[in-house]
Amino acid sequence: MSTSKKKPNHRNTTPPRKTSTSSATGKKKLTAAQRKELERQQRITQALIIVGSIVVAVIFIIVFLSLYDNNSTKDLTSGTSDSSGNSSVSSVDNTVYPASEEYEIAPDGEQLKKPAKGEEVAVLETSMGTIKIRLFPKYAPTAVENFKKLIQEGYYNGIIFHRVMNDFMIQGGDPTGTGTGGKCAFEGYETFGDEFGRNLYNLRGAVSMANTGAPGSNSSQFFIVQTKKAQYYTLGDKEGFLSNGGAKWAAEQYEKRGGTAYLDGQFKSVTGSGHTVFGQVYEGLKVVDKIAAVEVDGSNKPLTDVVIKKAYLTKVK
Repeated sequence: MSTSKKKPNHRNTTPPRKTSTSSATGKKKLTAAQRKELERQQRITQALIIVGSIVVAVIFIIVFLSLYDNNSTKDLTSGTSDSSGNSSVSSVDNTVYPASEEYEIAPDGEQLKKPAKGEEVAVLETSMGTIKIRLFPKYAPTAVENFKKLIQEGYYNGIIFHRVMNDFMIQGGDPTGTGTGGKCAFEGYETFGDEFGRNLYNLRGAVSMANTGAPGSNSSQFFIVQTKKAQYYTLGDKEGFLSNGGAKWAAEQYEKRGGTAYLDGQFKSVTGSGHTVFGQVYEGLKVVDKIAAVEVDGSNKPLTDVVIKKAYLTKVK
């Protein structure tokens, strides 16, 4: 028997050499025309990337500005809310109490007159002073009825002004104090309809309904216009206000005493906002200014609560 052992087969463990496809001698040279076409395609690609980036940036800016505008003016509103600002009650057609069809158009300047003897007015006794409000039941009957009913129920007693913006407005009427609560006074309804075009304007001292920015989204929240400057925004200026149908007397008063013309409901198609004016502060505007000047947090909520201690109706003696 042979004592010699079989040697294992030796495998070549060196990997085979790859055939080079990119050797200097194997490169395919591009013609001048081909290089020119390649450069053209690269330029087109770069241009498309730039245009696409610009389009995306523009869309982002539009969305951001839209959200900012909704938060700052929706009424009040969000709104004043501005206009908003702002009750979160959504407007659903079958839950909106309709605005009265029986009303009068206020005479020019009627809004700024003092109440007559025996006239019913609203009084807000706040932690910073008393505010007296003349109401306009002839011109904004539904909003006034809502406000009066809630006062009679004691609804506003103990409620804070939850949104305060100096040189703009003060807003209250939400029992939760968050700007997302409130109800209207009409049983079986969440909100009630708007009352625009009554020759009542958001002049300084005007008392208006806050809403979500949607039609007929009024509930219990209201605001008092405080700014001493005329604010027109998309109306442009006094001439823009007049050209869009604003009354001459109101234009003069906006320039003289201030106010938020862009919140007037008859201009909603131009400004995107609209708020029903149903009252006017005739005494206590300095208290409104004091409240507007308090220190607030990032949500424009006073750091120290400003409370409506008591709201009631009384007749002028």
